[in-house]
Amino acid sequence: MSAMPGPRRRPAGLHPERGATDTAGVPEPRSGHEGGLVTGVPAQRTAADVYRVSEEQVHRARMAVARNALDSDDCRELLDMLGLIGEPGEAPPVRR
Repeated sequence: MSAMPGPRRRPAGLHPERGATDTAGVPEPRSGHEGGLVTGVPAQRTAADVYRVSEEQVHRARMAVARNALDSDDCRELLDMLGLIGEPGEAPPVRR
């Protein structure tokens, strides 16, 4: 019988190739302000923001649907059901 290796653990102490003040790999807080300090908690959305969808969000949603559709008819049907396509020259229903 062979022993199964356990989970890998990070050694205690400083990394031998990094200094004590190295912050590589530590993510920066994204948004939200609290007393002048930036926190990792996003700011609360207003009622108007809840229904606002950016053009990039629409594009990303369309691409996700297209990648996962079985064929062009399936893609068109899914985009229509999700309100991601509209009449030519009009904004899609999700943006109205």
